[in-house]
Amino acid sequence: MTQDIRKLVQRFYEIVNGASGDFSEIFAKDFHLGIMKGFPYGGEHIGLAAVNKFFEDLGSHFEFWAVDTDRFIEVDSTTMIVTGKYRSKASATDKSFEMETIHLWTAKSGVLTTYKHYCDTAIISEAMNHNVPQY
Repeated sequence: MTQDIRKLVQRFYEIVNGASGDFSEIFAKDFHLGIMKGFPYGGEHIGLAAVNKFFEDLGSHFEFWAVDTDRFIEVDSTTMIVTGKYRSKASATDKSFEMETIHLWTAKSGVLTTYKHYCDTAIISEAMNHNVPQY
């Protein structure tokens, strides 16, 4: 039995927010992670190794990173939109911040296949004193 998209997406937020687990349990091997330009390490990250590297590198710049979800909007059985906010504190500046975000997810054959987020990157840039790392 395959997991529905809502359960997969909820599991992602559990892992990001500190629960034990690994993205390989919910992501396709060729998972596409779309990160906005202006966000740390913005761009397309394809495959589990690239996704894991992104999250490891992102985490190295923040004392903590949390995603608070508000709404899960199921577009159809393979597409979901999630609204919420990021909460974090930049390590280099000691500045805390919150910013709204929208995430667009797709799934196929019981795994998540794509993610794209949308947020106000000026907020994170300000928290990092405009020293936003890129690859």
